Amino acid sequence: MPSCARKLASRSSRTSATGAPLPRQSAPCTRTPSSSPGASGFWDSTWSAIRNTVVPLYQPARLAGLVPVMQSYVGTLVANIAGCPDQHCIPFCQLSLRMAIDIIGKTAFGVEFGLSKNSPGGSETDCGEGDDDVREFLKEYKLSMEFIKMDLSSSLSTILGLFLPCVQTPCRRLLRRVPGTADYKMAENERRLCRRIDAIIASRRRDRAAHRRGGDAAPSPPLDFIAALLDAMENGGGANKDFALEDRHVRALAYEHLIAGTKTTAFTLSSVVYLVSCHPGVEEKLLREVDGFAPRGRSPDADELQSRFPYLDQVIKEAMRFHLVSPLIARQTSESVEIGGYVLPKGAYVWLAPGVLARDAAQFPDPEEFRPERFAPEAEEERARHPYAHIPFGVGPRACIGHKFALQQVKLAVVELYRRYVFRHSAAMESPIQFDFDLVLAFRHGVKLRAIRRASPTESG
Repeated sequence: MPSCARKLASRSSRTSATGAPLPRQSAPCTRTPSSSPGASGFWDSTWSAIRNTVVPLYQPARLAGLVPVMQSYVGTLVANIAGCPDQHCIPFCQLSLRMAIDIIGKTAFGVEFGLSKNSPGGSETDCGEGDDDVREFLKEYKLSMEFIKMDLSSSLSTILGLFLPCVQTPCRRLLRRVPGTADYKMAENERRLCRRIDAIIASRRRDRAAHRRGGDAAPSPPLDFIAALLDAMENGGGANKDFALEDRHVRALAYEHLIAGTKTTAFTLSSVVYLVSCHPGVEEKLLREVDGFAPRGRSPDADELQSRFPYLDQVIKEAMRFHLVSPLIARQTSESVEIGGYVLPKGAYVWLAPGVLARDAAQFPDPEEFRPERFAPEAEEERARHPYAHIPFGVGPRACIGHKFALQQVKLAVVELYRRYVFRHSAAMESPIQFDFDLVLAFRHGVKLRAIRRASPTESG
């Protein structure tokens, strides 16, 4: 129930620093039944100090500066749809994932991955620039995402963790030393990926040093995440002067952005377009709002994305409720706590299922109906709903601090897509749609759509 989610979020001691949809820690928690080289590997005061350093990087002014970068990749997504050889079967999930990875590449790493320049039929991790280092980096990223599974096809330690969480950590430590096991392959891939991130950090540091030697003593604030963190390191750790930010912290945060900020964003965008395409009334209202914003040639800025698209906000919220990208959140208690009438001892593992909360008929009447208006501020349902009934980005101090970054991408993409197209389900799209339920929800066979070009204002006039 939502009140239990509130109790879990009231105190915490460890989570991923970005609050990303890797297993998140909320109170009273110290660890998760899974691990990664991301920031979720840090605990307590270290985690708090890292998070305090990261928070300023998601302030509105900095996010506003990222809009042109995002817009460029959104434009490439639109162009890729226009250039798809089969307009009756657009591989939308694949194209949106390339866009999301490219945006993270540029905004987190300062690297041009070039995925969006690839042909629509290629792999979503084949870079378009022919750069071997980038290609290998993306292959290792893809393997990392494949290892994040929560089913019987995953590693043995993960499978055991589903049923006996207490044995997962010792089992993983053992199996990571046994060549040929999935845990061993996972550990090797993580090491390779982390070495590549370390190389990117070193390269960014050299670039900054060369920039200063060139005589620019006051460069403009960096747009990419790694460079901004290097700034914080040079300034004594950012907001927390008692904490020394190190390269391993930068690597962990960059890794987490790559893992947590790509498939989640692509899935949410795909879910919005998929659901709108089969609800004509929703589509009509969305088109009216998009068309009423401004002439097609002008893109919204950050403030306009926040204030000029209230119905789009409702559509995204309802799509995230309908297909919640992070169906499970894992916790371990750091002290004895009572939740829902049950006393959980210290060290107990807790699984929170926000996807179940999002289908609670007491909070969302007719939960199987896709109805964005339920999130309208003036709606009685919205006013009566428990504030923790819908928590796609987590809650409390451990909530995802990158959610505005993700929503900015999704909203920009939806506005530009629906200015030019409407979409319908392709004949190749299965019905009902099937999902893979891992730590991150995924469309099993992707979303395949027909793209129908809309008339431009001059054509319609």
